[in-house]
Amino acid sequence: MASTEVTYVPPPSKKTGPAKKIESLRKFLWNPARKEFLGRDGWSWGRIGLFYLIFYSGLAGFFAINLSVFIYTLDKDTPRLSGDSSITTNFPGIGFRPIPDIRTTLIRFEQGKPSTYKAYVDHIQATLRDYENDRQESEQFDSCQSTRPRDKICKFLVDDLGEECTYRKDFGYDLGKPCILLKINKLFGWEPEMYTPGSDEASGIQNSTGVSLTEDNVQVYCEGENPADRENIGPIVYYPSAGFHKKYFPFTNQEGYRQPIVMAQFTKPQAGRLIQVVCKLVAKNIPNEERQLDSMHKEGSVHFELLVD
Repeated sequence: MASTEVTYVPPPSKKTGPAKKIESLRKFLWNPARKEFLGRDGWSWGRIGLFYLIFYSGLAGFFAINLSVFIYTLDKDTPRLSGDSSITTNFPGIGFRPIPDIRTTLIRFEQGKPSTYKAYVDHIQATLRDYENDRQESEQFDSCQSTRPRDKICKFLVDDLGEECTYRKDFGYDLGKPCILLKINKLFGWEPEMYTPGSDEASGIQNSTGVSLTEDNVQVYCEGENPADRENIGPIVYYPSAGFHKKYFPFTNQEGYRQPIVMAQFTKPQAGRLIQVVCKLVAKNIPNEERQLDSMHKEGSVHFELLVD
């Protein structure tokens, strides 16, 4: 007769609380019964891995093709977007030297004390080294008497900056008559449009700014930004007095291009007074006075502070 004895097997204990959560996490990481890792078996992981391999390989290939086409069609000498198509301004700005510390636009020194202005003198001289004659002797440079030959670069002669603003005279800082180097920032393809001398428009500008306009030069002038600054700034002399000659424009990324320079010498600034200075370009295709006064638009101008102790 067959035995009817039944062996009692107690049900597995039900874990509760933190123990149950730990057990569930353990089974999610690796379930030995179903041989699953993170809820997927080997076949499932293989399929999804193959999908993403094909997907990202195609995406990378598509990106590489587009990048190759872009680089192949890119002109190394001409920007793809310029003028109205560019996100940059259509008007050039003005750069100035000295500015040995880019964190501040204040030029402060003590007359007759070299330790206070040596950094300014050295910074201007470092800029002028690129304009030395021996660095403008290659074939791409031309003397450019009035116009620039095609595919040439016009030489800029440091002698045009006069005798007062020289390294030998500490650019005037020793005598409290500092020279500030001004240059038009490079803007691809920009050419100045001149006012016609004698016209009503030119006469109005000459009366309001005191500058003499010609058909061949972009004039620049500096003044105090506020009424008190205009009282303290004193006379200013420019070298060369005519401004920036049009023969140096346009800039088309020529190798070795030298920006033209104007030296503005402040011959008698009021000592001990902080002077807010603004220098502006004068040309028909540079924003007018009213637009430059808007703090949101400073095209064709530059601001710095001058303090002679």
